[in-house]
Amino acid sequence: MKLVSVYLITQNRSALLKRALKSLFVQDYPEIEVIVVDDASSDDTSEVVSALQQEYDFTYLRNDTVSGACFSRNRAINSAKGYYVTGLDDDDYFCVSRVSELVAAYDDRYAFVCANVQELMGNGDLIGRNFGFQSGEFGLEQMLNHNLAGNQILTTKAKLLAIGGFDVDMPAFQDYDTWVRLLRVTPLALKISSRSYVLETDHGGVRISSSNNKKLAGYERFISKNMDIISPSQLKSMHIMKCKVSGEKFSFSDLLSYTHKQNYKSAINLYIVRNMPWLKRSLDSLKKMIRS
Repeated sequence: MKLVSVYLITQNRSALLKRALKSLFVQDYPEIEVIVVDDASSDDTSEVVSALQQEYDFTYLRNDTVSGACFSRNRAINSAKGYYVTGLDDDDYFCVSRVSELVAAYDDRYAFVCANVQELMGNGDLIGRNFGFQSGEFGLEQMLNHNLAGNQILTTKAKLLAIGGFDVDMPAFQDYDTWVRLLRVTPLALKISSRSYVLETDHGGVRISSSNNKKLAGYERFISKNMDIISPSQLKSMHIMKCKVSGEKFSFSDLLSYTHKQNYKSAINLYIVRNMPWLKRSLDSLKKMIRS
């Protein structure tokens, strides 16, 4: 059984860190190394970590100055002892079988394996999300229309090191950028149907993904790095993504101009959100009634 190293990057979220960390130590996969990188927190994170180390065995690394998520992840990856590497954000948590399911699905012909997520809402509801793709194999063609993997994957340390890890110059889109670079080397990935990652966006704190300026800058850098492989149809999908992150309008003529079979769900959803919010509220209410 091969060791899995899990990096957990944290900054000023001591109240959420314990939940994230605990979810790693209740995994049903026994061979796990946990590496917490503290990105120069100014709250009581170091004191909370000292208390947690009395209960859990993990490595704690602290940056002297705020260095960003990519630098922190790379620091963890470089120090990792595991054959496999995966990650967890400090405001999210793993379901108990996540690591074992990803390891069981991994094959070296894949750049990485990933799974679906559940989003934890402010009222405590868990909403299933699949990032536009439920399960199965996929490659660059699909990935350049939509980030099918989401924000975390499992791969090997060797594969991450071979691409130079995360790009420290990416202000956002760093996950998407890294998964695409992995696929450029090993052009096949796998998503399993399990919803084993719980994503919380409504905890009152700030996620990088909540900053439109950072997301737009990340988008522009992502495009410039990948223009050599992005097709005209994929550029249409990228335009839809740009409208999402920038808050730009998305008109009916845009819907007609930029929609194709690989992105129609994203395009229609964006059009409804931008132009028919009443319909979006009605659909959300209907989904909630169906779930209950």
